[in-house]
Amino acid sequence: MVKKYGLQPPIPLSFKSLAGFILIFVIWQGGTLMWLELTNIMIPATRAGLPSFITLFLSFCFLILGVFLITRYFFKIRFRTFLFEGKRFDFRKFAIYFSLYFLALILYLIIDINVHPQAFTLHFDPLPWLGVFIIVTPLILVQSAAEEILFRGYMYRMFRSLRGGAFWSILITSLTFTLVHGFNPEMLSYGIWGPLYYLLGAFFLGVVTYHTNGLAAPIGIHFATNIFNTTIWSYGASTVENMGLQSIVYRHTLNMPFAFFGIFAIVVSYGVFQFFKYKRNRS
Repeated sequence: MVKKYGLQPPIPLSFKSLAGFILIFVIWQGGTLMWLELTNIMIPATRAGLPSFITLFLSFCFLILGVFLITRYFFKIRFRTFLFEGKRFDFRKFAIYFSLYFLALILYLIIDINVHPQAFTLHFDPLPWLGVFIIVTPLILVQSAAEEILFRGYMYRMFRSLRGGAFWSILITSLTFTLVHGFNPEMLSYGIWGPLYYLLGAFFLGVVTYHTNGLAAPIGIHFATNIFNTTIWSYGASTVENMGLQSIVYRHTLNMPFAFFGIFAIVVSYGVFQFFKYKRNRS
């Protein structure tokens, strides 16, 4: 399979594409601030609990809007063409990577419970859990897709057409993703392990983007991760802990080194799989 994702139509690295990236952030963050402020004033209930989660995650529509406006009017690229290079969204690939990564996370959770049983409390109330799950699932899908469209979509393309572009695309998108996510107060409370966790996770998403030739697989992985972290387990000091979510188990304190080595094992396993797949295709 020819690895060509992000080359057609091109968004070359230039002042124009960098300015577009900054404008996307301005549209995203500016729209989010106005949306949250207006919604909180008009509907005070959105300031806390599940309504606050719904309001916050709806704001990721501004991120998608920003990417759409910049690609459509800066580069004259139709949004569908930008996302899929003229093809259709690969639902099969999305479903496979979502399912496999979700199962890997469940396996990680089972191991964690067996290694650290004292750290967990069963936290399952079926009917409220199901109600919240139905509400938050489409919102988490929007949020996961929006971030992948920005990082593994727009930003990945900026560096993809360079010499050695796949390397630079993966490296720089990973570093930027880590700056946005891994240096928030919640993650910094775990020392270097918080940023390292996000760096490795972003690196994995970049590698998957390259090997699968598109956005379907990384969106599936990102979606599986966020569904797992909001509906399957929760943990103390989480940024969404007080947003009315329901989980099955509760971990009193997140063990970030253990989580890092969990995702490290997943990344190594994926690397081994790709290595033997390459060897098989060569033979």
